[in-house]
Amino acid sequence: MNDTLNEIKDSEITSPIIEEEQKPEPIDAVIHVSLSKDKLAAFIEIEPPMYEGAPPTLEKMKEELSRCNVVYGIDEEKLEKLSITPCYNSAILIAEGYMCENGTDGTYSLKFEAEKDLKPKEREDGTTDYMDLGFAENVVKGQVLCKITLPTDGTEGKTVTGEAIRPIRGRAVPNLLGKNTGLSADGTSIVSNINGQVEFIGRRINVNETLIIKEDVDSSTGNIKVNSNVIVKGIVSPGYSVEADGNIEIRGTVASVKLNAGGNITLYGGIQGSDLICGGDLNSKFIEDCNVTTKGNVKSGHIMNSSVHCGKVLTMSGPLGRFAGGSCVVGQDMLVQTIGFPSGVVTVIELGTDPSILERQQELLREIPELENQLPNLKRLIDLLEQFEEANRLDEEKRRMLDTAQNSYETSIELIINYKQELEEIEEFLRMKGYGRIKCTKTIHPGTLIKIGNAKLEITEQLTNVTLYNADGEVHHMPNY
Repeated sequence: MNDTLNEIKDSEITSPIIEEEQKPEPIDAVIHVSLSKDKLAAFIEIEPPMYEGAPPTLEKMKEELSRCNVVYGIDEEKLEKLSITPCYNSAILIAEGYMCENGTDGTYSLKFEAEKDLKPKEREDGTTDYMDLGFAENVVKGQVLCKITLPTDGTEGKTVTGEAIRPIRGRAVPNLLGKNTGLSADGTSIVSNINGQVEFIGRRINVNETLIIKEDVDSSTGNIKVNSNVIVKGIVSPGYSVEADGNIEIRGTVASVKLNAGGNITLYGGIQGSDLICGGDLNSKFIEDCNVTTKGNVKSGHIMNSSVHCGKVLTMSGPLGRFAGGSCVVGQDMLVQTIGFPSGVVTVIELGTDPSILERQQELLREIPELENQLPNLKRLIDLLEQFEEANRLDEEKRRMLDTAQNSYETSIELIINYKQELEEIEEFLRMKGYGRIKCTKTIHPGTLIKIGNAKLEITEQLTNVTLYNADGEVHHMPNY
């Protein structure tokens, strides 16, 4: 026991060996870059350094962005701030792209009433025209019917990785071109190719050169006025009017109406008690109690108790073929079966002169004396005012009166000279002009007055199957062979 204690005493006493604590390896800041699904945004998130690791540097952050293909929309200022004052463990928006903008669809705007709202029109003086319902909308050649806004392409977008985002182009307007319409060179206008009536049917803009009225012209349509042709499949009710720059064709009966056509008028059912003006030819089943003016030919089954001005040839066809009662002025020839009635009703036929020339002649014969009658009064007024002027008593109002009177006097003299010259030319033309003939295949009854050019003949005895003509200033007749 003692030996053991001595050994312990003699042994060297040493302290226990404690190993020195190992320091961890420094860990630098870790940079993560993430992208949104649409690649329109990039985020940077930084894990802080540990054990005295290196903080994030601008260069390292740029390297990581580049590694993740982030090349567009980088916020350089924010990136630099992060390198100076890092923000750890937070996703920081560091780059942004932009979305594309899709193109806008094309649009169109009609420049006419697509849906007719038939109602009485207001006149300029504020009163209402209950006969004008605006049934047809007239347009002229070259008129803009529709304005078109073209579709746009849109603008491209861009991702943070530099990829383009293609926009969807806007849709073009549907094809609206219909009959007699065209597209402007720039594609922004639809225009009319003709004069006519515009309509919008089946998503098409049409311009019709003929307006077709399937039923009657009455209170449901109002008066009809078109700048082209018109066909009425029904009747024209009394009191209404049909006007057309082109032709008028009426299938039903016509009575107590007004018709005015720049072209031809065709009346399948005849006409009674109406006024007709026709720039072309008139063809009617019959004409009774009417006032007719036509520049072209007139052809009718019979004409009774009417006033007719026919610019060319008047022909009576059909079973009756009669012209009786009233009067007619015919520019060229007259072909007829019967003239007048056995009762001796007055019938006046004037042949061989353009009715418009005769009308002008009558106008001049009225206007020349009227102008000549004005001259003495104007002269007296001028003389009186000139006396005031010589006495220095002409105030401003009288000065204006004198100027007006002098201008009127000079204008009247000039008009008289011109009108007399025009009248002489018309009379010379009538003297030199060859005259037409009246061919009557049946009977000319007494009571008929025939004028052919400068000659006239009152029929006192019945004539049968003869041709009448002007020879040496007299009306002669010869039998038809």
